[in-house]
Amino acid sequence: MIDVDVRGLRAGYTDVDVLTGVDLHVPSGSLAAILGESGSGKTTLLRALAGFVRPSDGTVRFGSREIVGPGVFVPPEKRHIGIVPQEGALFPHLDVRGNIAFGLPRGEHRRVDEVLDLVGLSGMGDARPQELSGGQQQRVALARALAPHPQVVLLDEPFTALDAGLRTRLRSDVREVLREVGTTAILVTHDQEEALSMADLVSVMRDGRLVQTGSPHEIYDAPVDLAVARFIGDVVQLPVLDEIGEDRVRCALGDVEVKDTISVPASKPASATLSIPADSAPRDLLILRPEQLHLKECPAGAEPALTGVGTIVGTRYHGHDAMVTVRLGDGTDIDVRVTGIVPPADGEQVCVEVHGAGRRFRTERSTS
Repeated sequence: MIDVDVRGLRAGYTDVDVLTGVDLHVPSGSLAAILGESGSGKTTLLRALAGFVRPSDGTVRFGSREIVGPGVFVPPEKRHIGIVPQEGALFPHLDVRGNIAFGLPRGEHRRVDEVLDLVGLSGMGDARPQELSGGQQQRVALARALAPHPQVVLLDEPFTALDAGLRTRLRSDVREVLREVGTTAILVTHDQEEALSMADLVSVMRDGRLVQTGSPHEIYDAPVDLAVARFIGDVVQLPVLDEIGEDRVRCALGDVEVKDTISVPASKPASATLSIPADSAPRDLLILRPEQLHLKECPAGAEPALTGVGTIVGTRYHGHDAMVTVRLGDGTDIDVRVTGIVPPADGEQVCVEVHGAGRRFRTERSTS
């Protein structure tokens, strides 16, 4: 097992940089997820690690071996990597065994049988790719990537074309296979659930840079800025109405504990800052997750104008849970994630309680 270390990596196409200084360290045997929107640079990073794109600057090391650096560029076929592409990309004229054996030394029948068993396809070596389901094809692609004992496995959004149920099962199976073989792996995805559920380490990419790297819990619970908070899961955004000491603020839901106040320059793009009317002073923003909010019956005679009192105006039912939209007395709509067989009905008056601490994003005031 080896680690992967990337420092100051710049790369792109036709003299235009897509990656503008990427730093990443993936510990040996870990699965790292590179998470970002389309156009963020995540696929370019994967292609640079694979050797399909030649970086203009920076270094890449697989363990102690430098594969990219000043005067150094190891070609793809000598990097000892395995690649799992989108939609399998199997050879239609070869059976499963032939696809897995492609690139292995002749006579490696035992290794083919080993990886077939590893990915749960024992006995299917004679099947043709067109006879397989989408999930089986991706298992063959994984077996082919693992067959030559790669030092690093690169996965390029391998579950995108699968239906939701199969995608969830295959994620879990692939994760277990990678744990069993102990290979260092890097997954590129735009799917937040996929990254958080599979990876040991998540790196969020934006505009050619990794803006935050940490465990799935750290990325979800302690986003470094508003853009990351909004990208990683659902958020409830409420203006801060008053400050109640260093670790508490008042908002439309009452007094709420806050932690790790983060400053946000008022000049940043709207995607990363507050939406503030031109004629009003900038307000700090409190970020909560919908699962931190709990509904309860309001006491008799509760007035809609009271803090935390609202009316249910919509429900999005997902089976395992539901997202309930509550309109507070000041007209603010907030989403509350609830569990249970029957969600509350539209028009019902409820009280909303906050459990746990929120994140406060402090808008920097202009000094001019």
